[in-house]
Amino acid sequence: MVVDDDPDLLQSLRVLLESYEYQVIMAANAAAAIAAVSAQSPDLVLTDIYMPDADGFELINALRRHNVTVPVIAMSGGGRVGNYDNLSIATHLGAAAVIDKPFSNASLIETIERVLADRAAGR
Repeated sequence: MVVDDDPDLLQSLRVLLESYEYQVIMAANAAAAIAAVSAQSPDLVLTDIYMPDADGFELINALRRHNVTVPVIAMSGGGRVGNYDNLSIATHLGAAAVIDKPFSNASLIETIERVLADRAAGR
């Protein structure tokens, strides 16, 4: 599942991931993602941090609050909350991995494959 409020990025990620034979579920915000996770049971959630209405932090918290164990990869173009950068906060909230925007296709695919391998190994 890919969650991002930027429709162009969402579509680009869909094309990339499908070229690697991943099935892609898309959501434009955290609220839509939360509803889709329970209905679709994705193997992984790739989420932006900053989105209107509900952000990636809220998505991670909601998944954990509902005992959904799907691994989350958080992506962000930067930013800070107090003394902490957004990706550090995402990790603290339970993201399995983080990736800085902009990222290369290769680094994204590598991160996804690592997280899925860790999940398959029970880590």
